[in-house]
Amino acid sequence: MADAPRAGAPVQLSAMRCVAYEIALNGWAILRETVNDFSLWRIIEYPWSTKALGLRRGDLVLDIGSGTSSYPHMLAKEGVDVIVLELDADRVRWQLQKRRATARPGDGRFFPLVASATDMPIRSESVDRLAAVSSLEHIPDDESVGREIGRVLAGGGLAAITIPYTSTERTGFFQGIRKFIQVQRNAFVQEGKAGSFFRFYTDADIDRVYVRPANARIGEWRGFGRSWLNGRYHETKLTKYWRRYVLKDLLLALLVHPIEERLDHSDPLYVMFTLRKP
Repeated sequence: MADAPRAGAPVQLSAMRCVAYEIALNGWAILRETVNDFSLWRIIEYPWSTKALGLRRGDLVLDIGSGTSSYPHMLAKEGVDVIVLELDADRVRWQLQKRRATARPGDGRFFPLVASATDMPIRSESVDRLAAVSSLEHIPDDESVGREIGRVLAGGGLAAITIPYTSTERTGFFQGIRKFIQVQRNAFVQEGKAGSFFRFYTDADIDRVYVRPANARIGEWRGFGRSWLNGRYHETKLTKYWRRYVLKDLLLALLVHPIEERLDHSDPLYVMFTLRKP
């Protein structure tokens, strides 16, 4: 349960450590071009989520919508037990194969699970730590996901969530670069690409979809990707370098991101926040 003693050593997953793990998991070639979208945002999100959850060796984390992310493997390498919950069976198979190929003595346990986040086969109030890194915005029925997160979180449980953000309304996404069609308020689908649903959240949306169903309170709150990293890089034609040359993303995460967050008060592209269930 959430209030049980947690005696394991604290887990510290820095940006540089994330890059080192990504190389160990996927080879040196990822420094030239990533294979699983490991790039600037992930280098910011993975360390933050790990720290925000206060993880220790031996903890169990439910990771929602893992896809082909290396994050659950990084946590396992740090001695954390991870449930990888993903709807796509091929991606779960990829996760399992990657685990078998890279597992080492001392790693945490790894539990791949083919299931929908809208109806999780997990006992109510049984999860102490939950992570959803850049995944919930791709699920059209997010209200069901919010209810399920509230249901499975134990009393005192903690969730770390990262999702796209707007303070008011988004009417365009990747304009002039990729063709995204607006299908709902603040929601888009990439033309000709199945499964490309992408949603932005307002403060009211976050409260309605994730906070109230869990009867939770928001703890830590951070943003990233404002007018410099997003407006002058990601949502421009420079995005063609998004999956290339990972070391440039490490420098952007370590040098530009902290300065931007201190000086720039424009809307962030994403917010990262914790939910604490009472």
